[in-house]
Amino acid sequence: MAPKVVVLISGSGSNLQALIDAKKEGKLPIDICRVISSSKKAYGLTRSSDNGIPTIVQSLYSYTKDLSKDDKKGRAEARNKFEADLADLILKDSPDLVVCAGWLLILGPTFLKRLNGLPIINLHPALPGAFDGTTHAIEMAWNKCQEQKRPLIAGCMVHYVIEEVDRGESLVIKELEIVPGKESLEEYGTRVHAAEHVAIVEATIIALKESNKLI
Repeated sequence: MAPKVVVLISGSGSNLQALIDAKKEGKLPIDICRVISSSKKAYGLTRSSDNGIPTIVQSLYSYTKDLSKDDKKGRAEARNKFEADLADLILKDSPDLVVCAGWLLILGPTFLKRLNGLPIINLHPALPGAFDGTTHAIEMAWNKCQEQKRPLIAGCMVHYVIEEVDRGESLVIKELEIVPGKESLEEYGTRVHAAEHVAIVEATIIALKESNKLI
């Protein structure tokens, strides 16, 4: 029986598509048992439906929409409730691995404790220790290179999720050199996304092998 994987997404789902394609090509022997999206507008939901994968929308906004921005206690409680419910949704499928493939929300201690050691991996469009916790890492790396006027080694990585954001052990690192003035931000972004699509597949295999779910 193939290892069961739950994939978390927030947007276009291009990294989810990389997993789906690798499975179809026989390179990734997994069962993507469910896709959970933090947004009902995510195109990744369409990709899932087109491939017969069950989906759920788990939106933080639905937990906080009636709370004022000043209600810090209420918003913290709502966030904890959101994380607990998300964890419970995942555990219902009894997966062997959770893959965050473009998931834009931080997974906090409530979520991690609930999953009780279930492996979780996350794709981050920067190298270890660079631009932790931001969704603008690609732009920030490109801008840094242009400002310092010398080549910069950037790229992407897939790492285990721990409480310290983007600080878990790396499974796969893809280095890319940025040269000032050589390419636009969009062109660099295209290179990063291509590297991500390879890294997410490689890291999924590594994580399943490390947990003895894949031989």
